[in-house]
Amino acid sequence: MSDEAAIPQPDFKPSKLGTKDYWDKVYNREVINFKDHGDIGEIWFGEDSAVKMVDWVEEHYEDEKETCAILDLGCGNGHLLLDLAELGFEDLTGIDYSPAAIELAKAVAEDKEVDHIIKYEAVDFLAEKETLEWCAQQVAPGSDGHGKPKKFKVMLDKGTYDAISLHQKNKADAAVAAANADADTEEKEDKEAVAKDNIVLAENDDDMEELADRYPKRVASMMRDDGRLLITSCNWTQPELIQRFSQYFEYDSHLKYPTFTFGGVKGQTISSVVFRKK
Repeated sequence: MSDEAAIPQPDFKPSKLGTKDYWDKVYNREVINFKDHGDIGEIWFGEDSAVKMVDWVEEHYEDEKETCAILDLGCGNGHLLLDLAELGFEDLTGIDYSPAAIELAKAVAEDKEVDHIIKYEAVDFLAEKETLEWCAQQVAPGSDGHGKPKKFKVMLDKGTYDAISLHQKNKADAAVAAANADADTEEKEDKEAVAKDNIVLAENDDDMEELADRYPKRVASMMRDDGRLLITSCNWTQPELIQRFSQYFEYDSHLKYPTFTFGGVKGQTISSVVFRKK
């Protein structure tokens, strides 16, 4: 059996969490909630995982706060970058394919008075053409505007790869996702729209390639040769992540969480793995 054949494939049922439509609705509600009540919204996997990720960045790049280019993949409300800005990091960028998420992140950053430090943009980084064009526009600090496309030294992902793994490849899958949606009134009304929607997160979906399989290549294309990716997941175990990313990345280290034992096997509910670019 080849190494490629041995790479674990997504075995998740189609889910609304894999659709842009779902996240646009979530963040549109959270934008309104923030404006009305000042609540920045949900922190995926809880505060503890966010603190661990931020602590890891500070521990390894404390002496590079002015120059270390950090990119948050699927930034949502931007809470990771907010914490890094408070610690003094100055080259911070967050991208998300949901314009509503970017609207929320910008509003929160402005409220915290760090909007001059953090840059947020709506980008679908799984689309190769869009990624290349966006990277070409991210000119490194101190250049004359005609330098090489900016590459990032630290890339962060908390839950984005999980959501991508739940993506529906076609409309039939989208219909299943709609049928599995929660039965509250709003979602009932949205079922037909979700099923009808073309659930395309990136270009070239006609080849039926899993979007989760595109992820490592796209991330590697935006990373410096000495860069690191810190990814936190609740859907994939550490060995699965290492195997799935093996073509473009190699294991560097991992963050520790409380473990549990079931049936004589030790495990944990969250995996945070650090990768180096090959």
